[in-house]
Amino acid sequence: MSEYKSAPFTFRKDGIFYFIRRIPADLRRHYSSDKISYSLRTKSSSVATARANQAACKLDEYWFHLRSQDAELPGKHLLRFGLGRSPTYPKADPVNAGISKLSEAVLTYLRLVNRHAILTPYRRPRMTPLERTGTRVLT
Repeated sequence: MSEYKSAPFTFRKDGIFYFIRRIPADLRRHYSSDKISYSLRTKSSSVATARANQAACKLDEYWFHLRSQDAELPGKHLLRFGLGRSPTYPKADPVNAGISKLSEAVLTYLRLVNRHAILTPYRRPRMTPLERTGTRVLT
């Protein structure tokens, strides 16, 4: 039996604690790997335990959410949004998807420029060397 008891879902490598958890078989299609592993960035056992428990709780909640989406619920077809049928939207043209008209692009540009102008404080134009000395140029 080991002298040190490790926190749940953790292991130690070079004195640093890491979180590790296997992905359940029914949820592996949502992930690119069969386990989740990352550094908890601590050498303290108590801090590692707290961080690992928090990560495990978040994963459990998320996995519950994924499982509830996949579940066959009675009356699922009657739901408005979410788990039931998704609302029908007109299909976009795949060739022109993401391309906006020039007029829309110009309006977006002007809107962004005006927003920037409102957020930018007023600055006086820089003075020329002649203006700094107080001499005026007659035109």
